[in-house]
Amino acid sequence: MVSSDELHKIYKMLDDHENRLKELESIVNQLRRRFGEVKVVEEVPGFQKLSKKTGIDVQTLKKLFDVDNETITLLDVIGENYKQKTQNATLLVLLAYKYIFGIEEILSQEIRRNVAELGIPLSNFASYVKEMIPTLIRKKGKPRSPKTIYRLTIQGEVNAKKILKTLGETYEQTSPQ
Repeated sequence: MVSSDELHKIYKMLDDHENRLKELESIVNQLRRRFGEVKVVEEVPGFQKLSKKTGIDVQTLKKLFDVDNETITLLDVIGENYKQKTQNATLLVLLAYKYIFGIEEILSQEIRRNVAELGIPLSNFASYVKEMIPTLIRKKGKPRSPKTIYRLTIQGEVNAKKILKTLGETYEQTSPQ
């Protein structure tokens, strides 16, 4: 049996929640008036495009890439050492931006961010990436410039698709059917 004090506490909690909801609705309405309606994108069409190019299922791609607004974050990479992982991550990030957003030239800083988020040290990033030029990637910009950009070559794209296929197959094998 619930005492009247306990019942009163429950009503008070419910009232507090209701007031908080009203406050949040008010804030949302103010933001809508100020910025307009926010468009929620449920499906990124680029995932289908990347899936078609690689043969990897869209759900598996969503486990490998986090897409937030105009940013892609690689969530996993394969490789036997930091050098291989750095180079593979670079190719995968360039491939993802190309097919998910249609952007072929990516700032070095964006690739570095992805490599760092994978827990790979950045100490040799420049030398690892330099080894892939000009066969797998092309570079525009001055050395050490924050405005340096990279793009895939045809051979780089072929390699990136192979790496993604291998990574995707690993995920598909470990996922419950």
